[in-house]
This record gives sequence, C-alpha cells and structure tokens, in this order.
Amino acid sequence: MKKVLSFLMISSALSAHAISIDWSGGYRIEYNYIDNTSLAEPANTKSYGLNYLYLQPKIIGSDGINIISRFDVFGNELAAYRNSQLGTFWGNGLNRGTPLTTGSNATSETADSMGIRVSQLYLNVNHEYGSLVAGRAPLEFGMGISFNAGRGEFDHWMDTRDMVGYRFVVDNLSFMPILARTYQQDFGLATTMSDQIIVLEYDNKDIGAKTGAIHQTRRASDSSNDAAAAGYPGTGGQLSGFKSQTVNIFLERKWTAFEFRIEGSFLTGETGIAASNGDELKLNSYAIAAEMLFPANETKWEFLTKFGVVSGDNPDTPATYEGYQLDRNYDIAMLMFNHRFGQGDILGHGPLHATDAASGLSISNSADDEAIGNAAYLSQGIQYSFSDKFHWKNTLTYAQLMTNTNNFVDFKKDLGLELDMEFIYRPRERVTWSTGLGVLFPGGAWKAGAANLDNKMTYGLMTKAAITF
Repeated sequence: MKKVLSFLMISSALSAHAISIDWSGGYRIEYNYIDNTSLAEPANTKSYGLNYLYLQPKIIGSDGINIISRFDVFGNELAAYRNSQLGTFWGNGLNRGTPLTTGSNATSETADSMGIRVSQLYLNVNHEYGSLVAGRAPLEFGMGISFNAGRGEFDHWMDTRDMVGYRFVVDNLSFMPILARTYQQDFGLATTMSDQIIVLEYDNKDIGAKTGAIHQTRRASDSSNDAAAAGYPGTGGQLSGFKSQTVNIFLERKWTAFEFRIEGSFLTGETGIAASNGDELKLNSYAIAAEMLFPANETKWEFLTKFGVVSGDNPDTPATYEGYQLDRNYDIAMLMFNHRFGQGDILGHGPLHATDAASGLSISNSADDEAIGNAAYLSQGIQYSFSDKFHWKNTLTYAQLMTNTNNFVDFKKDLGLELDMEFIYRPRERVTWSTGLGVLFPGGAWKAGAANLDNKMTYGLMTKAAITF
C-alpha cells in the first residue's frame, strides 16, 4: 500500500515536468437481490452491494512510448474473486471471518480500510507500422467469448497475460505473435507454464467488415502442471505435463440497417492427469456464439438477437472432457448463466468453480460467477428509446442443456425461460444508471431427473451506476 501511494505521489510530481501522465478510469456502484437461488425451500436469498474504482495512468515517456498501468481500488478480498473487478462489499466490516483483532463489528464506528492492487503494468511502443507490448497486459479477441479484457462498464472479470508481443500492421491487416508466461515458480525453467499466441485480424472500417483468428497453445511442465486442481472429472493422478490448444475464428459485418457477428472456439489438448478409467484425460470442446443487431438509426426501436451452442461434458467418455465455458463477461440474461441456481451443478461446471471447497462459496453465497456452458440458447432483446438519455430494454431468453453431464435418470434438457426488463438512464456522456428486473421460470432440467427436485420460479432485482473518465 505504501509503495503504491509513493508511486502515485511520484507520478503526480512527474506530470509537472517533461514526462506527462494521462489518467483514465472508472467508478462503479451496484446492488443485487436474488430471491431464491435454490429454486426450492429454503429459498437461500442473496442480497449484496458492490463498490469499485479503477485508475489507469499512462506515462508518456516519449513520442509513441508509453507505460500503462492499472490500479484496482476497493477490490474484492475473497480469495476466489481477488483478481476480478467485482469490487468490495457494502458492509465490509472490521472482522470478515477473522478473530477479533481489529475490533468488534457490533460496536464499530467505522468500516474497514481497503487496499490498492496493481492488475496491469506494461510497455507500449507505437510507430507507423506496428506496436510492441511487453509486461502484464490485457488480452481480448472478437466478441470476447474466450478472451475478454473486461472493458465494459459493468464487467466483473478480466483476462491478462505476462507477455511480449509485437503487432505488425499493413493497411487493414494486422498480425501479432505473442509469447506469454502464465506461471513460473522460481528463476529456473523447469517449473513454468507458457502460452504461444498468434493473432491475425482484418479490419476494414470503410465497409464495416472485420474478421480474425487467434491460436493459443498452452504448455506446462510436469512439475508445474496443476490441472488436477482445476475441477476436471477424474482421479487427479499426475501422469505428465499439460498441453492445450485454443483456436477462435471471428467474423463481423456491418451495414446501415443490420449488423451480424459470429465467433467459434475450439479447445483440444491433454491435461496430464488420469481419468477415472486410468487413461490420460483429454480436452475436446467447442463453442459457437452469434449476434444479430438491427440498430435504431432514425427510429426509436432496436433489436438484438443472441444465439449459440456450447458443448458439455459427456459422462459416457470418461477419458475426454468435452465441457466448455464462455468467458464470464459474456452474458445473455440477468440471471440465467450469470448467477448460480438449483440444488446442484446442473450445468457441469466443475472447472469453473474448482475453488469452492477452499473458499466456502456455494449457490447461496457466490457472486455472479456463472458462465454459459453445456447449453444451446436463444435470447431476443428489444430496446425502445424515449430520448437520447432514457431507454427501456426487454429481453426474452430460452436455453436447454446439451448433454446429461450428471447421468440423471429420466433426464430433461429444458433449462427454462427468462424475462428481463431494464431501464437505462444516461444523463450525460460516460455516465450510466441501469435498473432491472429479471424473472426466471426454470425448466425440467433443474429437477435433476428422477430426483424430482424443486424448480420454483425466482426473480432478481439490480440497480447499478457507472462513471468512466
């Protein structure tokens, strides 16, 4: 904390001299209420508020040479969410699950102080034909279904890499090879995990056409392979190192009255851990997401359709994990695939919630940390603009499971239907206030087959505001 404050003071001093600093950032405050996360009795209601600020100073060392960083103020201190953009709780008392070392919550007169974390720090060198990136930098591609830097006003997650990459640019075409180090235990080479990434993009803004592909290969040595802790279904016995390949292909086309974008992602590889049958557990999964937009233009109506399919794990193939989870920033509804529901992991998202046992998180006390996976979905949104400042948006979403990942007897695929209503107020540029209501009508999938669990209707309320600068 002291080091960060010292850096901020030095940065302020430098701005008065030859080196200048550009500041940007954002502030977000929000409240969420979910009536019944269990879809049964007892209801297990969630109610929480979040408070968050991030600052992004850019030190301009010389023409085209910048040092960019990001400070997360009031970040969430739960271990499972420490590196997210969730923000801290309203009511972050003096003793959150710790002994009475700093005073009693019941008799306190102040809230606990919070720290500042540095989530990004990298060098960016730009010139006419390309740019260099070196350091801990954000990574984003396409629609953000797999690689998402969390640049949205209300995004709670972010993708970063410790990387060195150079982006070559020729007219509308760019090519960027990236070498990234995901993990290194010490100064030796034996305990490392690395990414080799290649990004190829074509962006012609004159005709509204954009396409691209990204290829990521991740390798981990035997000693640095911790895939057994990732929640994959298997015995967890160590066999070898980890290697995976992720390939995403993206296409976008814009016309005056219609926009269309689609992205496909394909994940394959070897986990290096033993499956339940003793063989090495392999990865083989996919996801396809698409969006169609009819922009408002001169009218007051706007239509947005999202649809896609995301593979789920097939329990009949114990040596292969087919499950795929989209990035948690990519949402299609307020409740479904955003918050956890039901009385078990109906979606089969073990890798996504692998830290639950250690962190104590469950359906009833977790944040919006669910993701789209093991599902086919269709979401239709209609927005009416009363003025430039006030908008009313309605979204109807339907989804069903792809596979019976839990081997339920008398299995049903229907995940249900959700209706969301959102009022959006933008009183001025870079200021957004949104208030919404979501109602989820769960389908037969939540009954867990012959277990015949409850699947009661539930609803959620949210209000949130964001200011970017």
